[in-house]
Amino acid sequence: MRKDVIVISFGIILIATVFCGCQSSQVKNEYKAIFESDVVHLVNYSIEKRMNKTDIVEVIISGRIENKMDRMINVNISAHLYDKNGDLIGIGFYRINFLRAKPNPGYSTTFDITYNGRGTNNIAISGKSVNEIDHITLRAEEVM
Repeated sequence: MRKDVIVISFGIILIATVFCGCQSSQVKNEYKAIFESDVVHLVNYSIEKRMNKTDIVEVIISGRIENKMDRMINVNISAHLYDKNGDLIGIGFYRINFLRAKPNPGYSTTFDITYNGRGTNNIAISGKSVNEIDHITLRAEEVM
């Protein structure tokens, strides 16, 4: 009797773990992202979508970058959002001032770009909704 309870409990935990793992990986890998930069290195990133009952209302791109230069820099990071045909939907921006140089081992900083088609750090290009995003290009450029 006791062995049956242990086996059933283990089975339930195993099944729950499998299903939880599948859901989290689908959210992270839904959009493809490309990173372009000569001045910083992308350490990692994640893309999250926020939805209302039926549609995606905004996309949040979060990441961590390291300075590749031998000096302190200011960086503009932009996220160009495209539909499945390669047409530009919009652009989201984030600025990092005074990013320290690489000699500080492992020093990095984070960024968050929220795109919803409106707001001061968003430029809507085509009038298409956030729901039509297929892939994203992240660009980091040095600014003075």
